[in-house]
Amino acid sequence: MLHRLVVRDFALIDDLTVEFGSGFNVLTGETGTGKSLLVDALQVVLGRRVSADYVRTGADRAYLEAVFDLQERDVLREPFTAAGIEPEEGFLALSRELLGSGRSLYRINGRTVSHTLFLNLGQRLVDFHGQGEQQSLLREGRHGELLDRSGGPELRETVRRLEQAFRDWAAARKALEAHRAEAMERARRLDIVELQVGEIERARLEVGEEEQLHEERSFLVNVEQIARLADESYQALYGSDEDAGAAVAQIGRALDNLHILARLCREAQEGQETLKSTLSQVQEVARDLVAVRERAQFDPERMNAVEERLALIEKLKRKYGATVEEVLVFQEAAAAERDRLLGGEAETARLQESVTALHREWETLASEVSRLRREAARELETRVTTELRELELGSVEFRVELRSLSGTSVRGREEAVFLFSANPGEPPKPLVRIASGGELSRIMLALKTVLAAVDETPTLIFDEVDAGIGGRALQAVAEKLFQIGRGRQVVCVTHAAQIACHADRHLEITKEVVGTGTRTSITVLEEPARLEELARMLGGGREITEVARKHAAELRHAVAKQRSC
Repeated sequence: MLHRLVVRDFALIDDLTVEFGSGFNVLTGETGTGKSLLVDALQVVLGRRVSADYVRTGADRAYLEAVFDLQERDVLREPFTAAGIEPEEGFLALSRELLGSGRSLYRINGRTVSHTLFLNLGQRLVDFHGQGEQQSLLREGRHGELLDRSGGPELRETVRRLEQAFRDWAAARKALEAHRAEAMERARRLDIVELQVGEIERARLEVGEEEQLHEERSFLVNVEQIARLADESYQALYGSDEDAGAAVAQIGRALDNLHILARLCREAQEGQETLKSTLSQVQEVARDLVAVRERAQFDPERMNAVEERLALIEKLKRKYGATVEEVLVFQEAAAAERDRLLGGEAETARLQESVTALHREWETLASEVSRLRREAARELETRVTTELRELELGSVEFRVELRSLSGTSVRGREEAVFLFSANPGEPPKPLVRIASGGELSRIMLALKTVLAAVDETPTLIFDEVDAGIGGRALQAVAEKLFQIGRGRQVVCVTHAAQIACHADRHLEITKEVVGTGTRTSITVLEEPARLEELARMLGGGREITEVARKHAAELRHAVAKQRSC
């Protein structure tokens, strides 16, 4: 509920703090004291757009703050928690600074937020009802939501599933349309990818192949030098049979000597074994040199083949990667993309099947929602009609019209519009076209009474709901406001003593000239000051008479007696 309202330097209000209570609150005062201005201040602090003209003359900014107690309304915390704002000990403080430049600063519990977030969250806390204003019950777009909420948990859950099915269907349609729009691009891309994959596949690349080819090309380019050096090395190691200076011959002679020496000198035995190993190694190197010398033959055809292969590898590297390994990785990725693109028709069929299935689900749920809405509409008509009779509007007809919607809608096949007929014989018309302020006030009151059980807004503001109403109707309105106040906080600006006498908390607003300025103040009235204010209201603002005081006392006594029953 609304716990406190702070207003500083706003229009004619310099510094004002109002403490509200639970249940039924009334705000009274003489004409021109600023009762409706206080309602304006509450609307402004909750995000209504206004000009800088509302900043009090002589001030550079206006400050407004509304503190709400949500300790018994856990469901209202959810949207704030979702926005990252936690109530402090169950309280929320929404503040707004209206600067002289026209800009505003919005804060919730001290945290600066955007105007959009501030407005959306604020609208969940207070519902305003005033003459000629397009309030929540006058917005036809909300009638369907209120009907669904009045229909009980089964209707609300089915509507939730319907809305989810619509969102899923819309997302599937979007995916299908995007997939179809990309068909030409996929075909173009497929041609490119197939060429890339084919080019790399035909090359049959192998890891390490490029290094081997470079080594072979180097060999072929230097075959003459390789053959000469291999032959010279072979001759130095092995030579011919007659070449006594060859390394093999020299080692052989040394080995013969060591063989004899080993029998005479033990130290020579180890050297003999070492020299045998060395001779074997020299002979092996000589054989390898023979093989190299014989292989060192220039082959023009092989040279051309190596050069062509290296040129092909270099070409692929320029296009697909810095190394053969990277080219092969590119080939693998391109092949996967090719397979995906080739599966485009299958994906189209899958998406189309999904769209069809989701639309069938929407059709089924929409039919069920329509059935439940028809039942809820008849029930709402009956309950509102009963309330209107209690508000002295027995001849008014209330009807819920379900208008068909074309195509597939998130709300289903129909939208709800509340219709009324003010006089017998006249066809019902939309609520927004009701001309009589008194009738409109009672119609709104009847709807709010019926929907209070499903409407989570904790605070209801009624600005001069008594306009155009008198006699028994005024008494009925007063009792109805008190009744709503048993489950919601009600704040009512009124000129009618018949309404004010039912309030749980009576606030009087006054205005006085102080020096060259005007000061507005609010007082919580207790007996007997409350009786004096009721007497003033009954006397029409003229001098308070004993007759008016007696009438005021009778009103209070009647209310007390009624509540004790």
